[in-house]
Amino acid sequence: MMKHILSISLLTIAALVSQAQTTVKTADGSVTLANSHTSVTFDAGKRFDILSMTHNGSRELVAPGDNLTPWTITYLGAQGETPEVTPATAVYRGYTTAICDTASTLVFHWVTRLRYDGKNYPVEMSVTLPDNSSLLEWRVKASLPEGWKVSEVKFPTVAVKSPEEAKVITPAGWGNEYKLRTDTVYEANYPSWSASMQMMMLDDAEGAYFYSPRDYAACGKLMTIGERLGRSEFTTKTVVSEAWNKDGVFELPWTTVTSFSPKGWAEAAKAWYRPFAHSTSWGKVQLKDRDIPKWLVEKDLWLRAKYTGDTTVNAVHRAIDYYGEDIAFHWYFWHNHAYDSHYPDYFPAKPEFRGIVQKVRERNCQVMPYINGRLWDPAADSYTAREGWKASCRRPDGALYTEIYPTSIVPNTVTCPASPIWHDMLIELADSIQERLGTDGLYIDQIAAAAPYPCYADNHPHAKGGGEFWYEKYKGIIDDMRADHLRPGNIIFSEENAECYIPVFDILLTVNTPHTPSCKIVPLYPLIYSDRVLTTAYTYSPYTDVRLGDFRYQNMQCLLYGSQLGWVDPRLLWVDEASEYEAKYLKNLVEFRKKQHDVFIGGQYVREFVPEGDNPTNTVPQFGTDYMVKGAEWISPKGQRVMYVVNSDSKPHKVKLPTGKWVTMKPISAQRFNLKD
Repeated sequence: MMKHILSISLLTIAALVSQAQTTVKTADGSVTLANSHTSVTFDAGKRFDILSMTHNGSRELVAPGDNLTPWTITYLGAQGETPEVTPATAVYRGYTTAICDTASTLVFHWVTRLRYDGKNYPVEMSVTLPDNSSLLEWRVKASLPEGWKVSEVKFPTVAVKSPEEAKVITPAGWGNEYKLRTDTVYEANYPSWSASMQMMMLDDAEGAYFYSPRDYAACGKLMTIGERLGRSEFTTKTVVSEAWNKDGVFELPWTTVTSFSPKGWAEAAKAWYRPFAHSTSWGKVQLKDRDIPKWLVEKDLWLRAKYTGDTTVNAVHRAIDYYGEDIAFHWYFWHNHAYDSHYPDYFPAKPEFRGIVQKVRERNCQVMPYINGRLWDPAADSYTAREGWKASCRRPDGALYTEIYPTSIVPNTVTCPASPIWHDMLIELADSIQERLGTDGLYIDQIAAAAPYPCYADNHPHAKGGGEFWYEKYKGIIDDMRADHLRPGNIIFSEENAECYIPVFDILLTVNTPHTPSCKIVPLYPLIYSDRVLTTAYTYSPYTDVRLGDFRYQNMQCLLYGSQLGWVDPRLLWVDEASEYEAKYLKNLVEFRKKQHDVFIGGQYVREFVPEGDNPTNTVPQFGTDYMVKGAEWISPKGQRVMYVVNSDSKPHKVKLPTGKWVTMKPISAQRFNLKD
């Protein structure tokens, strides 16, 4: 009897193993790559197409005829030719199969002519399905004639059916949710404010389609979702580094993964992106193991000071009186030239600024002055004196990338971080600011916010085009600054939260996430990196008035996401009785946050929730309609599950937590609830 039971058990185990293994099967002019999680069927005839695709019990995701162009390659010929080649302008040669112990792969083959030398130049695209995985892995490479290069590639292009009432999830800043609209393209330019991470998703009531380049080098790339006629097309456009063309072969140096999760976008991100992110050089180190000054790790409030006049100085010291010491001040307009002009000629500083810094620091607060780490005004004296044009980032035709901002309405050139001139300039600025102003470090704008530009300058130490140099060279500048020029206890931080810059800077200012009534902010970034990064702010705080509702809303969300609070001009907080009430609201949250370091410092964000019960909605300027009482669940570094609830209303509300517990939330208050396992 025991032998019989044992034999049945062995058969069951064998069946489970067999289901987990990926197989390749052909039938009726098609070939199918499948395991127990995923099944994708390709046309095995005279053209490439995806006939069917399902993941994890999903609905049918594709329609035949929608995936005829999985790649688009732009070449650069020896004589300057720039043909854009697709499967439609190549010859399809079918597929081959590659099977190993852990995965099965279909390799699809095309040949191109490119020139009249009697030779064919292959393009190979591989689709791999690992055993016991639902993730499809996409790769591409192309052979080249002598003297030819690939200059740009769009890959992989995967089109899925557009579900009804679908939402697009993009990695802009904290994360964005858009209603999917026809004839609309949604972009995420990595690494930048518009793509803090490398993924995009399409979400509806049945689940989320997940698309993610797994690039460990943080190369520049433009991810898009384009909807047209019931078809949502995912693709990544990449300007190629010339270094990726080696020995007559171009190969895209990363794999892209795709799948579908019936559990929705948040679970897809946690299941598939978080493990990748935490295996990268920028995401592998937890916050507790990073070498960040203790005063910054335990910071709860930042304020944004502007100018150096008495009104600003008086507001700064009133804020210290009101909120207590240990405020960090992010200081703008401390230099003589107008904002966004004459960069990087910040000195001489306004003569009173050093004294202002000293008095603020005497009250145990910190000052971080603003500089820009990317722009060089060609009208600046230093541009001539230091031959700034040699540092400028250049287009393929040699022209300069030039940007104009409404704050100054003057042209600024974009510098290349690989330029030794720019490296030395930023290092010298760090030395000057600390020596001449006595600050607690410096803020360097735009580095973690602005997307990289391909650079074709002949005199820069990087391969021409795109690639990893932008991130690597900025990292090198800041690493050198930190190693030999940053004073003990001082910090360096930057604008926005592109993931690759997490270990480069001590803290990141997260303020650019789009927000309109039709564009909702979602906590995609905290789901991935809450235990690895320090952030401050939520979006740009009100510039002129804190009494309109957005100030309260932002600081509520800021606390729930674990970000350090405030980043508001203190001059706005004591204008009248109403603004003083907003100042009190901020004080309540600051005092509450001071007691939550056991969770927010190194804890893991789990989810957001909206308590039931007496929970009215409010229309918030620039944000749309949302609830007055909101919550978030966290897990502390020691494993304690915690729920946080914030009431942003001036009235009390009795609400019901997801646990079933009823609680009364006082006006403009926050509460913590420890959960049992």
